[in-house]
Amino acid sequence: MHWLKQIAVDILATIVIALVVFFDTVALLEYVVYIYTSLMVLARAFTLFSQNFRSITKKKVNEAPVWIYHLLHFLNVVFLTAGAFYITAAGWVFIWGVAYYVYSQKI
Repeated sequence: MHWLKQIAVDILATIVIALVVFFDTVALLEYVVYIYTSLMVLARAFTLFSQNFRSITKKKVNEAPVWIYHLLHFLNVVFLTAGAFYITAAGWVFIWGVAYYVYSQKI
């Protein structure tokens, strides 16, 4: 259960996405979703194209189960699609796809 600390940001991101989509929240949270998604897309693009960046991100000691990340990415895509945030949902599909590709290269 030590890996819960590692996925805390991912869980928080999913909660914020759900708040933005399903509740009439402050517009600031919508910008948080846009900025966080953009940064994640950028980070995944670096991971996809840079072997050095990939080797830096491999150095996790207690890695969380992969299915947790797949579940969170799936929920983010479903929530954003349900809320008609299609471009942001496409960003999460990219994030999810690159994460799957990089993980499959490690095996």
